[in-house]
Amino acid sequence: MAKTVSYKIKKINSSSERLLKEQSIVLNTITAKELQTSCSIFVGDVSKVLKLIPDETVDCVITSPPYWQQRDYKHPNQIGQEKTYKEYIQNLVDIFNEVKRTLKPYGTFFLNVGYKYQEKELLLIPELLSLELQKNGWALINKIIWFKPNAMPSSFEKRLTNVYEPIFLFVKRDSKHKYYFKLDDIRLQSNNQEDSKDIKEFIGYSVENSLSKNKKLTGYIKSIHKDSSEAFFAEIFWNDGNSSFELINSFDNESKLEVNLICPECNRKFQNEFELEDHRDCNEFPIPLLPESSNKLKLEVVHQPSLFEIEEKVKQNNYNGKFKVSPENRGASPGARKSLFGEYFVVQRRYKIYQNLIADYLRYWKNKKGITIKELDKILGYKDTASHWFRKDTGHWGKGGSIPSPEDWYKLKEILNFDNRYDRWITETHLVLQTVKAHPKGKNPGDVWTIKLQPFTEAHFAVFPEELVRKCILAGCPEKGIVLDPFAGSGTTGKVAEDLGRSSILIELVPEFINIIKKRVKNIEQIIYVK
Repeated sequence: MAKTVSYKIKKINSSSERLLKEQSIVLNTITAKELQTSCSIFVGDVSKVLKLIPDETVDCVITSPPYWQQRDYKHPNQIGQEKTYKEYIQNLVDIFNEVKRTLKPYGTFFLNVGYKYQEKELLLIPELLSLELQKNGWALINKIIWFKPNAMPSSFEKRLTNVYEPIFLFVKRDSKHKYYFKLDDIRLQSNNQEDSKDIKEFIGYSVENSLSKNKKLTGYIKSIHKDSSEAFFAEIFWNDGNSSFELINSFDNESKLEVNLICPECNRKFQNEFELEDHRDCNEFPIPLLPESSNKLKLEVVHQPSLFEIEEKVKQNNYNGKFKVSPENRGASPGARKSLFGEYFVVQRRYKIYQNLIADYLRYWKNKKGITIKELDKILGYKDTASHWFRKDTGHWGKGGSIPSPEDWYKLKEILNFDNRYDRWITETHLVLQTVKAHPKGKNPGDVWTIKLQPFTEAHFAVFPEELVRKCILAGCPEKGIVLDPFAGSGTTGKVAEDLGRSSILIELVPEFINIIKKRVKNIEQIIYVK
């Protein structure tokens, strides 16, 4: 038996006098906790509807506006039937400027626009539109080529059949250094997976400490140990005469481990820093959920060779090939870098750290202590260094926040007397092998996507392929986020968003399409007609 779909139907008379009140109503509706993974449909002129959506509400925008001079929907307010392509581009720029206002600071915008010919000449409408958007505060991150293996054949004999369309990925220009993009969710399986290395091979490998104040602190691995959890540690002899034990990162892991956090007030868990930025109701700082720490005092020896064996291994790792003689010829080749420098280890932070959160944490304790940044620099013996630990801006060289080194963290702790919640997160390190290998989670899919056109029986035209929208949502919209499609058409964006556990806002001018959307999207919360 088919499920009965129930939803509210509203009518709004868009006017400047009532705009703030109407925005408030819309905001309360689309952000209510019980409405997660729901769909709100707005029927009306996109320029009027967008004004109803409050600032910074949307996580991701995915859309394909009507192509210029391709299909006439017989509506006086339609996009695509402008007399000139320049007018068409300007209308879209105006609309997407309003879209930018509704997008969160870290949000993403995927735009598909097709090519058109005029008097036998190819008009570069997608590229011209992209340039105009860049002039209006958008930063272009990628131009993705959507290759259509089942593209419609062409009857023209004096030009090639067009078999691709561009998908532009934009973000707000102020956010081009930091925006949501989860590449791991769209990675492709790699065919070049290497076998795991024998841990004993690492004897004699050189080590660099990238976090040390002594930029020349290097050493080599002299023995291998393990703890009760079978995690491996290397004993390193440093060039300053000291020794230390460092955890060896698994060959199959990323160089820095992802960390979830939990709010001690509401028990909400956070999978990324962008979810944290939307969480402003609680006063407590969230706690990182870290793996159990190891006891370096109870390590079991796995391999402890003689000094002669270690010296032989160190010699074997020295490189004397062609790139040693002329390193400038190695270019950007990873293989050449490996040939020149060999395989070696670097001491790095063990976890991915959310710099904005740490800056807020340090600001809190600095203010509580009543000390200035200049006073901190003076105590620590620095000049204009401590200020970067309290900043959250990003930008050109010389700007932006940074995270204190483990050594500086403990010095700050002595001065500011902050608690222990972030000590392990900030200060724990491990050894990361510098080599050439496939990414453990698969390879980057690149900017050419092969996706077939998807026929749809309810419409007389090919719709946005679900696979194309799926990739965009997985990469560009956080879990439980909100996706906006200002040119909804048959509702593919809403359907895929629902399938992937995201909410959606769909805007459509032509009322006839609403019946198609209702058949494809099951959890419709409301349909709002805007005049």
